[in-house]
Amino acid sequence: MIGEMRDVETAKTAIDASLTGHLVLSTLHTNNAPETISRLIEMGMDPFNFGDALLGVLAQRLARRLCGNCKQAYHPGRKEYDELVEIYGARVFKKHGGQAFSGEFTLMKKHGCEACNGTGYKGRIAIHELLVSSEGIKKLIRKKALIDALRDLAVAEGMNTLRMDGIQKVIEGHTDLAELLQVCRHEKSA
Repeated sequence: MIGEMRDVETAKTAIDASLTGHLVLSTLHTNNAPETISRLIEMGMDPFNFGDALLGVLAQRLARRLCGNCKQAYHPGRKEYDELVEIYGARVFKKHGGQAFSGEFTLMKKHGCEACNGTGYKGRIAIHELLVSSEGIKKLIRKKALIDALRDLAVAEGMNTLRMDGIQKVIEGHTDLAELLQVCRHEKSA
């Protein structure tokens, strides 16, 4: 277990340990999972060794959870629905089982009560992105591919981006779009 990989020496030691059969867990401050790969390559890690050593990268953020006491159901308009789909990634929304727009489509919104001190939020919910290493990802690492190429392949192989996971949590009523956009302001849609 390595607290954080801040320098080349620590990252190299972690990769060397993983190549000798050790399971290495560490943190690295980046905006998303594909950026972690790019950061390690930029730090000078050998892309062949690094590609072989990598099992996966988990990115996470905490978003405020809508207060269970006072959140209110509503039917969003077409414009808000289209914004959700665009943020998720229009080309993959339907493919991932996204619900079509209808009068039955329901979201939750904050209201505010005594339990949440009038904020409409109480507690936190995690938003995740898990990039699992595959032969395709390893090939891109060896080529020192750009973040967009890594993300596109990971999504094609089944990864949900932070925004995708967040939109799912908005649809499930755990948080709202305003909070998701605040938490994932640096992310791109799929």
